[in-house]
This record gives sequence, C-alpha cells and structure tokens, in this order.
Amino acid sequence: MEENITEDENLRKIARERVEFKRHLVVYVVIIGFLGLINLLTSRHFPWFLFPAGGWGIGLIFHFLSAYGPLGGAISVEKEYQKLKKKQERNRSSQAEISLSKE
Repeated sequence: MEENITEDENLRKIARERVEFKRHLVVYVVIIGFLGLINLLTSRHFPWFLFPAGGWGIGLIFHFLSAYGPLGGAISVEKEYQKLKKKQERNRSSQAEISLSKE
C-alpha cells in the first residue's frame, strides 16, 4: 500500500510540474506577444523584443526539460533513490562478508 502512495505522489508531482510549465508557456506567449506589439508600434526599425524573448525562452526550455525531459524532477529523484538504495545494499553485503571472514 505504501508503494502505491509513493507512486501516486510521484505521478502528482510530475502532473504538477507539467501544469506549471504550461502556465509558464501561456504567460510567455502573452507577454512576448505584448512586447512584440509595443515594438511594432514604437520602433519598427529594431526588433528589441527578441532580446527578452530569447533570454526568457532559454529559461522556458529548461522548464520544459524539467517537466517533460531528462531533467524531470520526480523521475530523476526516483532514479537517484534507486541508485542510493542499491549502493547501500552493496555496502551492507560487503560488510557482512567482512564480518564473516573475520570469524
């Protein structure tokens, strides 16, 4: 039962991260669109809105990768937990072998 709870919590965390990314994307599109409109109305000769679009876009890419890609928080936490668990088991078995060899 506890395993199902942790799995459910992990799925909720992944879902929350993906919803937060989608909100971030909507805000990005609205704000950059607004800045593009201001740029179009005030100074057509220089597309300055591309600077905030590019800088914020880099952050948006990392947010996407953390929600959907290899930087995924819940997924990488679970993988790291499994690695540490295996390492701990190996250490325990090697300590048990050492104590048996001393006897």
